Amino acid sequence: MEVPVVPAPPVADLILIQRKEVGESGWTQEQRLRLADGLHDLDVDQILVELKITESLNEDALMQLLVYDYLYLKTAKLKRHQLRSVIISSITSRKEFLVSHSFKPVGPVGVYECIPPCGGVVRLIFLNELVDEIRNAPLKCFASRQDEQKKAFETIKYTGLFKLSEAFGQTIVGLWRLKMKGTLNSPEMEGITPEYVKQLGKEWFEFMVDATPEEELFSLPKFEHRLVQEHLNGERAGERKEAAKILTRQLQRRFDAVPHWANEKIAKAEPPSLEEWSLRIFDAQSLDDVFLDKV
Repeated sequence: MEVPVVPAPPVADLILIQRKEVGESGWTQEQRLRLADGLHDLDVDQILVELKITESLNEDALMQLLVYDYLYLKTAKLKRHQLRSVIISSITSRKEFLVSHSFKPVGPVGVYECIPPCGGVVRLIFLNELVDEIRNAPLKCFASRQDEQKKAFETIKYTGLFKLSEAFGQTIVGLWRLKMKGTLNSPEMEGITPEYVKQLGKEWFEFMVDATPEEELFSLPKFEHRLVQEHLNGERAGERKEAAKILTRQLQRRFDAVPHWANEKIAKAEPPSLEEWSLRIFDAQSLDDVFLDKV
């Protein structure tokens, strides 16, 4: 008879790193710069990562990853050489655990591997042991040792990693605030969502911008200066988008359909032009009167 072994199809809370096109040969140089030690050297199509932040690595966690590895391999219909499974641990395990499960150091410092009896290869990365390099900094923010966390945040601060995006900057600031509260590596982190972390950083940053005189904002260190610039650019982009939307509605009410050439001019225009065109609508007899020309 059929015996159910799980109450529902299993869904795992994991990080999946995959190439856009299956079968591509190797990671690009730009991708390698964003992948930490133990990840960028894996020449596979997909990497399945379990990030252990608040709990030590044990046999249950290892067995759980092996189950995920097997099930995902079948579900995604991948060949064994296309998938590698990795555990990234905030807390460094004891040597006895590594020896008992035949983990051996491979390649970069802090990276280990073992070959389970069921097949495949499991890779283990200890955040406390990774070298202090740009590519490792975002992950090392979760290291359990405070000195390693501090080095990671300093690396991000002084190497321009905030250029990646404003959202990345907000997330890192949120993590920094959690670290200041002493909760970054505590069990409380289990209830904290990525959205909460990002919002925490956003609130702090907006408070800083509002509380700092405008003439002082651009004299801030590179870390804050970059965030301020991206924030102001984002505000301007939002204002331009809203002005373009209002102008388009005004044109539709006055002239019904708005031709493609007019939509293109609106999409490329800066706020001063959008404002000027909005004022011309009241006296214009045609779209040509609003825009003066179609170039």
